[in-house]
Amino acid sequence: MKQHIKRLIYGLLVIQLAMMVGCKQTNDKKSEISSKNQIENNSSEASNLLLANCYVCHNPNTDSHDEIIAPPLAGIKMRYMNETTDKEEFINLMSNFVFNPNEESALMAGPVMRFGIMPKTKLGEDDIRKIVTYIYENDLDEPSWFKEHKERKHR
Repeated sequence: MKQHIKRLIYGLLVIQLAMMVGCKQTNDKKSEISSKNQIENNSSEASNLLLANCYVCHNPNTDSHDEIIAPPLAGIKMRYMNETTDKEEFINLMSNFVFNPNEESALMAGPVMRFGIMPKTKLGEDDIRKIVTYIYENDLDEPSWFKEHKERKHR
C-alpha cells in the first residue's frame, strides 16, 4: 500500500511539473530523445512537434512499465486504431481529446486510472492535427518492454 501511495504522489508531482512547463522540453533533451529513437533525418514539422511536445511525457525510452509517466504513443495509437475505421476518424477522435482532454472522451480507462487525464497542451488545433496525422501515418518507437506488455494485457 505504501508503494502504491508513493507511486501516486510521484505521478502527481510529475504531472504537476509537466503542466508547469507546458510539456515542453529543453533542446538537450530533444536531441537525446531524437538520437535514442534514431529518427533519421526526418525534419518534418510534425515529427519535430512530436519530439518537442509529446515525448517529454510519452517517452518511448523508458526502461520499464513502472517508470512511465504516461502511456507510450504506440499503445495510444493501437487503441485509437481499434476504435476508428479510417484516417479522418482517427485524426478527429485523437485530436479532439488532445485539444480538450477529459475523462468522458478518454478511450483508455487504465491509463486514466493510473496517471489521470493528461494536462491541457498549449499547442493549437492545427499543430495537434499535424502531430496526430504523423502518428497515424508513421510507425512509432516502442519501449523495449512494450511488446511483452501488449501481449500480456491486450490479447
